[in-house]
Amino acid sequence: SVSSFLTEYPRATPSPSTHLIYHQIMSSSSFIVASCLLNVILLLGIVCMTWGTTGDVGAPVAMRTSFNSLSAMHTPVFNGRDVSASAFRGVAKTRKAAAKRFKVTSGGKVLSKQAGKQHLNTKMSRKNKMRLGDKRVIEKADISNVQGCLPHVKLAK
Repeated sequence: SVSSFLTEYPRATPSPSTHLIYHQIMSSSSFIVASCLLNVILLLGIVCMTWGTTGDVGAPVAMRTSFNSLSAMHTPVFNGRDVSASAFRGVAKTRKAAAKRFKVTSGGKVLSKQAGKQHLNTKMSRKNKMRLGDKRVIEKADISNVQGCLPHVKLAK
């Protein structure tokens, strides 16, 4: 099949003169000098980008800690981030998906919808489906998970 393709389309294989020209270009001294110069320029660019950093060469430029200023010298840094006591820790945010699924009573109990009423319930009795419509109280073992999702709500322990 390959030989029939080559006999049908003789230009599909490169001619020996093409290989010769490619070999002459690759082995010429001007090509070798140009490629060496490009490598040197690339290496100089890498050195200039990492100049003045403290060992975090692989870190992105925004996360690097420069020792050009005195304040950066005394700031404890872990993985390119400020870990001093004055660093901004952030605000506990409510997970909106959890806020829509749980209801907290005035006593601190957490209620949620019961599972099993969405589909495949034609075999259930009417009484069983009505029972699944009621809210259920979350177990004590799951309260810590709900508290993590709803940090500003007071829950009964």
